[in-house]
Amino acid sequence: MATPEQRSKEKVGKEKEKKEEGANEGSNLLGPPTFEILENGRFKCVETGHEMPPNAVDSYSQNKRCRLGLIDFALSHKKPPLNLFKQDPVSRSKLICKLTGDTINKTEEHIWKHINGRRFLNKLEQKEAEKQMSNGNVVDKSDQMQQKAGEKNEKKDKEKKDENKMKKKKKKQKQKQEKEVDENISEARKSEVDEIDKNNDTEDAEFWMPPVGDRWDFDDGGDRWDSGSDLESDIDESNGGDDGEEEEEEHGNESRELSKRTKRLSMEVGPSSFASRKKKSKINPKS
Repeated sequence: MATPEQRSKEKVGKEKEKKEEGANEGSNLLGPPTFEILENGRFKCVETGHEMPPNAVDSYSQNKRCRLGLIDFALSHKKPPLNLFKQDPVSRSKLICKLTGDTINKTEEHIWKHINGRRFLNKLEQKEAEKQMSNGNVVDKSDQMQQKAGEKNEKKDKEKKDENKMKKKKKKQKQKQEKEVDENISEARKSEVDEIDKNNDTEDAEFWMPPVGDRWDFDDGGDRWDSGSDLESDIDESNGGDDGEEEEEEHGNESRELSKRTKRLSMEVGPSSFASRKKKSKINPKS
């Protein structure tokens, strides 16, 4: 059986192993450094800029200076998980957590312990939930904006369609009115033409034409040729037989001259100019 001393030694040894495992678990948090071969055959660390011979590469990768160089490089380039930390302005060997505000040592082991702690994980979960809610609100707002824009466009399209319908309706009404006006005008003109034709037919029917070779007034000119003798007899009767011979001779001369003038005038002008013409009867147009 094991003595109490042996048991206590075993217990201490287990605790040391656990501590070593925990330390080793976070010691290589940022991974190995990156090297590039130079022309002279030496190696150069990309993160720290340190040059070394080929046989010193493995030892330098686990060196404290190399590990601090990797932390500074990740911190300046905001590589995870160092993007959640910032340099402590008071101490060069300290870092400040952006989530919790805690100050920790600038070592990979302490960084690993902090990011796996309960407080850090709770803050990280809370921040992610807030981010998701904000994204959801943004998505909801964008959806609402899109929906409003769609409704607005639909309203504009509907108004435009209604306006086009009203324009077409007004155009049809205008064309119908113009057609009715044209029909009324054409009907009025047709009725007017028919009335004029009817009046012309009535006038033609009422207008009398004499037979061929006859005059309008049936005057053969006999009365005008004998007008001189009639005129002389009228003058003799008016003067009477009681006047003197001289007066009878004077009146006889005057009557002869008058008859001669009348005959000459009738011969020069012609008998047709003295004929009276029958006037056309005017018929009042029907209203």
